[in-house]
Amino acid sequence: MTKQLKTRIFLWGMALWMTFTAQAQTLRQADARQQQDMVARISRSAAAIRTLTCHFTQVKTLQFLNEQMRSEGLMAYQTDGRCLRWEYQKPYQYTFILNGDKAQVLSAKGRQTIDIRQSRLFQGIARVMMSSVTGSGLATGGDFTCTMYTGGGDQWQAVLTPRRKEMKKMFKDIRLHISASRQMVTQVEMTEQGGDVTVITLKDVKLNGPVDQKMFADR
Repeated sequence: MTKQLKTRIFLWGMALWMTFTAQAQTLRQADARQQQDMVARISRSAAAIRTLTCHFTQVKTLQFLNEQMRSEGLMAYQTDGRCLRWEYQKPYQYTFILNGDKAQVLSAKGRQTIDIRQSRLFQGIARVMMSSVTGSGLATGGDFTCTMYTGGGDQWQAVLTPRRKEMKKMFKDIRLHISASRQMVTQVEMTEQGGDVTVITLKDVKLNGPVDQKMFADR
């Protein structure tokens, strides 16, 4: 190994160490009083949301293949009727619709309708999707234990650790990146038990505007 190569490796290692150190210093676990206040503020903001629409980008990192899968789409949420539409538009078309106790999956292969009341796992997934969009449910203590982190700037983080065995089989943890000034989720980071990581970033978020009801209708 040449001296120049050793120098490059050393500098790369130092840069990596400095990056990890900076990240560790940025976030710190909130104490009990801070956590209670943070969760209360997020819950109040979530309770005021009647509708929410946005675009999203999703990047999934596959641990064993060492590659990333990127997709983009549109999301719409409506409190009344507990409706959610999660529509992938690129690079493929795939839509997941929640409407009350019914879920639909629309793809090139056709349509599948699921009664989520028949599956505790699907009920849990539905709750995760709803709370990930709005930040609601952090104080309920149902499927996850919530630990809040705060740091400099505008960022908070809620780390959700599964409590129920159905969720434990799927997720190691779910991290909600939250804007402290708006008390809104801006990014969702899901780490699966196998090590795969999915990061969803919400963009162009619009609150309490009109939403076409056909987006949640049976097809």
